[in-house]
Amino acid sequence: MTRFRPDWESLRTHRIPEWFGEAKFGIWSHWGPQSAGRSGDWYARHLYGMQPWSEPWERRRATRQHAHHRAHFGGGGAKDLFPHWRAERFDPDELIDLYVTSGARYFVALATHCDNFDLWDSKLHGWNATRVGPRRDIVGAWERAARAAGLPFGMSFHQNWTWRWLDVAHGKDPETGEPCDGGLTAADGAGTWWEGLDPAQLYPERHEPGARPPARVAERFYARVREALDRYRPDLVYLDDGRLPFDEGSVVESEPVSAAGLELLAHYYDTCPTGGIVTIKDVPDADRTAVVLDSERRQLDTAQPYPWQFDTSDGEWFDCADDDPMFHPRKSAHQVVHTLIDVVSKNGCLLLNVPQRADGTVDERARELLAGVGGWLRVCGEGVYGTTPWVRAAEGSTGMGETKGYEGYNEADRAYGPGDIRFTRRGETVYATLLAWPKDRTAVITSLGTSAGLLRRRPQRVELLGYGPVSWRLAPDALRADLPPVPPTTAAYMLKIA
Repeated sequence: MTRFRPDWESLRTHRIPEWFGEAKFGIWSHWGPQSAGRSGDWYARHLYGMQPWSEPWERRRATRQHAHHRAHFGGGGAKDLFPHWRAERFDPDELIDLYVTSGARYFVALATHCDNFDLWDSKLHGWNATRVGPRRDIVGAWERAARAAGLPFGMSFHQNWTWRWLDVAHGKDPETGEPCDGGLTAADGAGTWWEGLDPAQLYPERHEPGARPPARVAERFYARVREALDRYRPDLVYLDDGRLPFDEGSVVESEPVSAAGLELLAHYYDTCPTGGIVTIKDVPDADRTAVVLDSERRQLDTAQPYPWQFDTSDGEWFDCADDDPMFHPRKSAHQVVHTLIDVVSKNGCLLLNVPQRADGTVDERARELLAGVGGWLRVCGEGVYGTTPWVRAAEGSTGMGETKGYEGYNEADRAYGPGDIRFTRRGETVYATLLAWPKDRTAVITSLGTSAGLLRRRPQRVELLGYGPVSWRLAPDALRADLPPVPPTTAAYMLKIA
């Protein structure tokens, strides 16, 4: 018996599973063939170099990535990167243990990126990790390890972008003028490493920039996604789009626009044992239970009425050995903790990508970051996991700041002051997290002053997590708490007001 029809009215009756609102912190493995380039994001597109239809923001990156690809791989197209991704040291059980120790309560694996390469054993798409590169079902390995550790498991799909992302394969090499490999046929593979595979299934058909894909492109996308969902039964599905892919408002609308996304949601919610979650990036208020809002590298100013997800990465989405300012900088545990408590105070979950090397390992810098976040959560996790927003999410003068980056991102390592505080609650207990340590060792929380009128009862006890009870006093303008000489945690300091 089906519960959901493929229309918004029915899908709005879907409810977000409780585990998501309680988890708060997840790890994402945004990892695949582009990691072999060690040159950051959008590598499979930009290795073709700048094309006439390249957007202004990407021209410097495309020129740089093309030169990098020629120097390190001798040229070739996106398909020629796949054999260099071997995942020979990939140990999903060890990595999942690392992520659990860092405090993660759910895990998401990349299933297919914009390069149109499936990281799982697809029967519908030959360009996949069981036939090329690792010759292993990467998603299946992640799924088994995550389930064994008791983590909800998610999958992310990005190949709806392929139509406008790998159109460059039909361009020309900017140095030689030779045609790129987008026009190759299956017959051209005879005697090569990719014999038996058809480039026409990997690359989009030739089209004018801005042209809409035909309905068959949307149909193939949804057939592959549904195959993966039926096989791995993920608890969460990340769709990299503003709206449902190929529907009205999508980054790539098909002609005609496709309603297959609604059919996928209805099928998935009817068959997912844990209820299912699908995230997209532009969600009207009325649809906040049908689909979950995902905010990529954009922190929100206010608490949201329903759980949502903030996703970001420790640096570039894919492994990057370069620290040029054009690339996203690596993060510190300090910044991740600040982001986590800010997101949680606004009813969100933080999904953090930890870039992996092509061999499947993560570097020591990432391990240090995860150790720092895990150490903080072991002390302050009670004010994070399973909490809900308080009547006020935040106080303080440090806001989101100006947008940064080529896509309007606003995340940053901000210079918070002692007056910048984030709130969460659990039942009658309020947690106030200071984002900086006051030099005079006095926490001043104006939102808890009697004149603010936000407390329903007078506090009975104030405790600094990691230290113990502290003396405090309540006045009309603020609650003041006396802090010890040495902070018990790093990055953020959580007061428990019972």
